[in-house]
This record gives sequence, structure tokens and C-alpha cells, in this order.
Amino acid sequence: MGEQALARIHTLPPRAPLVRPGGPWRALLIWTLGAAFAGGLLGVAVQILVSTLSEQRQFDWWFVRMSILMAEGITLTTFIGSRYAFPQFRAVPRLLRYGLILLTVLGGTIVVSVVSVISRPGVVVTRPLDLLALVTANMILAFLIGGALIAWDQMQTSLERAYDELRIKEAFEREMRLARDVQQELLPAVAPEIPGWEIAFICRPAAAVGGDTFDFLELPGGKIGITVGDVVGKGIAAALLMANVQALARALAPRERDPASLNRHLSESLSRSRGGGRLVTFAYVALDPATGEIAYSLAGHHPPLIVGHGELRSLDRGGLPLGVGFGPPYEGGTDRLDHGEFLVIYTDGLVEAPAHDDPDDQLGTDRVREALRRPPRPAGARELLERLIALYDEFTGGAEAADDMTIVVVLRQARGDAR
Repeated sequence: MGEQALARIHTLPPRAPLVRPGGPWRALLIWTLGAAFAGGLLGVAVQILVSTLSEQRQFDWWFVRMSILMAEGITLTTFIGSRYAFPQFRAVPRLLRYGLILLTVLGGTIVVSVVSVISRPGVVVTRPLDLLALVTANMILAFLIGGALIAWDQMQTSLERAYDELRIKEAFEREMRLARDVQQELLPAVAPEIPGWEIAFICRPAAAVGGDTFDFLELPGGKIGITVGDVVGKGIAAALLMANVQALARALAPRERDPASLNRHLSESLSRSRGGGRLVTFAYVALDPATGEIAYSLAGHHPPLIVGHGELRSLDRGGLPLGVGFGPPYEGGTDRLDHGEFLVIYTDGLVEAPAHDDPDDQLGTDRVREALRRPPRPAGARELLERLIALYDEFTGGAEAADDMTIVVVLRQARGDAR
């Protein structure tokens, strides 16, 4: 999926140019008229100032025309550089590129000044003060334009970088939505319908895709396998490992009668294939609907709870998380659900949920147990599940989830309550 995401990023439509087609010519016209006006005002101001301060009180329109010519030269140099030359220096270090910008604008000013002097060489002798003032003023104007051009270059570069980041983010979000859709298709959409039994569940990922998994498996002899797993972490990597665990469990469960043996095979397979890194907690329960007998084995998972008539008991036999690759063999256990008893299997996203007003305070197993014992007794699996969800939402204050949360509730209905 990662390679596909990169391929889709590279095949996105190119970004729209910051200047519309035909825009440069309109901009050139505006710049030209603006430069002529500014140059004319500058030339008039210089002539008035010099004529006032010097003994030679003579107003010469040649200086005004040359000021306009200098302003137009600076404008043309700036326009060509900003539109065509400077974009070619994107790979050049920033300070060097800005130096080239200033040198280009300054060079344009010097060239226009030389052309002006050549058109009237005698001005160097007859009006040196006027000429010096005019060139100095246009030099200042050139540096101001160069500074504005550098500011524009910085803004343009920032906009282009932000646009590229936005395109990559949008492509990634599309891939995440696609991954979420695929993940939801892998998880059961509905619980199996078993006469005399009711099953309810919820899987709430913390990110667009999560690392929790659950499944209902058809086993020989009419039994039902229930799996709940939690990959440490979340996101694409956790979702891919979750899908791998789910596929392995579906393949191995029908031929592995012993839940402890199933966990051992899963752990060995993950140890060989994943190359270390992430761990997976896993709970596997094989249920016989005819008798209520259950066989189970845990792999580092929170012990499932059986909610009886006024009492709670936990299923705590198992071993280390899947993929550890060492440690004692997995243990299995057995129990039996009587009529009216619930089986609750959950991931750590429930009991480790942080409080909305104190991130260090977690919901915890004790609060979950208290909620399960609290009267009135739920009438069905869905009602008990909603009680746990309400407890979670109230405790976290509706804040963004810190971890994926999955809960599966199984009820063996009381005699005469089968629907």
C-alpha cells in the first residue's frame, strides 16, 4: 500500500501556476506604466532638489526623461528576472540566489545609467551633481525593488512548498480512507445468529485505521471461535499486521482443537515473518453453543470477564504476547457459561482510556468491573455493551481516543428468552 500511495502522489495533477496565462503581459504593462510615473516623479524631485541646493538653478527635462528611462530599465530587468531567470535558480542556495537577484537589478541600473550618459556625454561636466543625484536615487530604487523581489521569491517559495505538502497530505488521507474501508471489510459486519445466544460488538479505531481485530470463526462440531487481538500501536503498519494475524487465525483455527496450540502456532509464525518490532496481544475463545462450554487461551491479553448472577470471574490462562519468540508454553483454560451469563472480551483501549480532566488517570479494570456489576442487570448483550460505551465516553469526556477500543459481549440467554 505504501508504494501505491507514493505512485498516486506522483500522478496527481500538477499544481496550478501562480500566474495565470496571459498574466505576465498584463503585469508588464502595469509595471511599465507604474515605473514611468515613479521615474518621472523621481526625476522631477531630484531636479527640484538639486536646483534648489546648487547655484545653477536650471531645470533640465533631460534628467526627467533619463529618470523615466532608468525606472523602465530597472522594471524590465526585474520583470524578466522574476518571470524567467530566477525560477531557473531554485536549486541554488538561498543566499546565493538572493545575491544574484540584487546583482541583476543593480546591473540593469548601471547599464541604463551608462546609456543615459552616452546619450549626453557633456552632462558629466556640465551637471555632475544632478547626474550623481539621479544615479544615486535610481540605485536606491533598484535596491528597494530587489528587496521586494526577494520578499516575493520567499513568499512564492513558501506557497509552493505549502501546496506540495497539501497535495501529499491529501494523497495520504485518500490512502488512509481506502485502507480504513479495506480494514472494515475484513472485520465482521454482523455477529453470527445462534439460537439461545446474543452477540454484540464494537470496534472503534483511534486513527483512520487501527490495530485491533476481532472475528467469529466457524469451527468443527458446530462450535464458534471468537478472537480479539490488539497490535501494539496504530496506523497502517498496525493494520497490516492485524490483517495478517486475522488471516492466520482463520486458517489455523478450524484444525487446531486446542486454543493454546493455536496461540503457539500464531506466535511462531509471527516471530518468523515480522522480523521483530511490534507485539500482538490475542484472546481466543472456542464456544460450544449447545452446552455453553468454552475453551480459551490468552496471549498477553487482558483477561475476559464472565458476568454471572451477582458475581464476576475472569479467564486468565495463557502466555506472552504473540511474536515474542521465547518464554513458557501457552496455557489453556476452560469454563462454562450458564443461562443468563455474559462473556466480555475487550482490548486495552477500554481499560487504559485516560480521563478527560487527568491524563494520568485511566479507566481501569476496577471501574469496568463495577459497571458490569451495577444494577439493574442488562437485559441483553447490546444493553451491556452500551453501558460500557457510555462509561468510556463519560470518563474520557468525548476526547479523541488515545488507543483503539474493541469490545465483544456474548450472552447465553436465560431459558425462555431465546429470540
